[in-house]
This record gives sequence, structure tokens and C-alpha cells, in this order.
Amino acid sequence: MATFYLKTTKKSVKSGFTLVELSLSIAFIAVLSIAVVLIITNTVSSYHRGLTLSQLNTTGMDLVNDMRSSIQNSVIHSVLSSCSSTYNNPDTEKACTDDKARKFVSVDYESNVQIGDRIGSSVKVPVFGAFCTGNYTYIWNSGYFFSDDYKVDGTLPAELKYNLSGTTSNSEPTTKSMTGFKLLKVKDESRSICISAVYGDPNSGGKYNNNPINQNSNVFDITSYGAIVEEPMEIIDNDSNMAVYNISSALPAESTSGNNAFYSVSFILGTVHGGINVKTIGNYCATPEGYDASVANFDYCAINKFNFATRAVGG
Repeated sequence: MATFYLKTTKKSVKSGFTLVELSLSIAFIAVLSIAVVLIITNTVSSYHRGLTLSQLNTTGMDLVNDMRSSIQNSVIHSVLSSCSSTYNNPDTEKACTDDKARKFVSVDYESNVQIGDRIGSSVKVPVFGAFCTGNYTYIWNSGYFFSDDYKVDGTLPAELKYNLSGTTSNSEPTTKSMTGFKLLKVKDESRSICISAVYGDPNSGGKYNNNPINQNSNVFDITSYGAIVEEPMEIIDNDSNMAVYNISSALPAESTSGNNAFYSVSFILGTVHGGINVKTIGNYCATPEGYDASVANFDYCAINKFNFATRAVGG
């Protein structure tokens, strides 16, 4: 009997993605990758901002402690009495008295500053000044001088010109100058730095100038006020991202007994990046309208205003 075998063939079938499925998969992966990148970027940005703000607050509190110590150890004497001891002219002395000699405590100079390249972004802000405690004096240059993000209109950073006492009793004082600093601390018990900014050269006479820094000069010249006994000290490093934008103090309130003087001081500390405008209200580190955000690194931008009160109890 014949035997028949039925031979069957199996056709192989290859499966895969269609073009539509492949396109959808690529699109999904792309969206997922963008989401991951955005999350990482925001996390890193928040970290840098938090770190910058922490560093700024630490630096600010260090400055508060330094200034408070300078004030507490300052000699107590009436600032107002400096009017009569500085001026021989009754009219000039009256101008000083009418102003309560407040310029003998803190002075500043304002100039127009352009933030970024946007036309019309110029604002008039303090760019340098001095705060005289009656013990040490602090001379500051604004952060606007230390970044290409800003253009200060026709004003140079503050300079200190001084005589330094010799190291021996027979040596002559040495005339020196300091420039390019952010914050300078100078031993100045007679407030000569603030007085010189208002008064000018005491040997040629002067007036109580309500617009300090005589003849629009950027130089605090105290060579005519006697020699200082310590080298000035820079207390904010120029390599630091931090800078002072203003220091101001109300006239010290003196007790009736004459053994206390109370100071109320405020200063603005910020980074030198971020398009900071101290005259704005709100988010100082936000990108101004029309401003090229690539110019400034806003992840490293922070600003804070510090206020403190203390009293002078020195002998």
C-alpha cells in the first residue's frame, strides 16, 4: 500500500515597528529627555542660588559684626561739636550745624549707571562713599565698578590718599594711595575721611558741602589731616563675587548723660552679577526687559539689605 506524506512549508514572518510607531517612540523619548534636562537644570540653578544667598548672608553678618565692634569701641564725643572745631567761619559752621553734621558720619557719591545694553536703562545710584564710626572708617566702591554688565557714567572708583606714620619715631610719614578696592577699613578716629569729603583741604579753607566729594573728585585725600597709624585693610576680596552697594547711617543719638551714642546703620550687599538695580522694587535679580540675559549669570545673583543698631561705649 502506497504511503503518502503531506509536506507543509512554514513561511517565516518578521515583525517590527511601523514608521508611525517609530516616530511616536522617538518623540516620547525626546520629550522625556527634555523634561529630565529641565529638572536637572532647575535643581542645579536652585542649588547655586541657595549657595550664593548663603554666602552673601554669611559675608553680610561678618560685616555687621565688624562694624558693630568698630562702633562699640569708638570714642564717645558729640559729632555736632565737630562743626565748631572744624570751621572758623560762622556761616559755614551754621550750615554744618543746620545739617547736624550728618555728613561727618556717612557720605556717598551718586552717578548714572547703565545696566546692560538696553537704551534708557540708566539709573542714578550711589557708586562710592564712606562710613565714619569715630574709630574705623569704611570706604566702599559699588559692585557697579566690578562687572562688565554695568557702565558707570564718567565716574571713577573711590581712591584713598593718605600719609602713613613711620615705623620709627624719627622716620617721616610716607604718602600712599589705594585704588581698586571694594571695601576698605581705615583707622580714622577723627572722622577725617568723611570731613575731608565735605570740607576739602583744611589749609585752604572750605565749606560744608551738601554734595560731598569736593569738585566731583573720586579721591578721599587726608594727607593734610595728619598721618594714620595703621595700613588700611581690604575686608572684601576683589576675587569675591560680593560687593557693597551702599552704606548709610543716621546721625548718632546721644544720651543726655553723654556716655552713650546710639547708631542705626544699614548697608546693601549684593553680587556683582545679575543686572542688579538697587532702585528697583521687588526681584532685583530678575532679567530687566530688553536686557540680554546671557551677559549676566542670574544663578549667581543675590542681594540683601542689612540693618542693625548698636551703641558706642568706648572711652
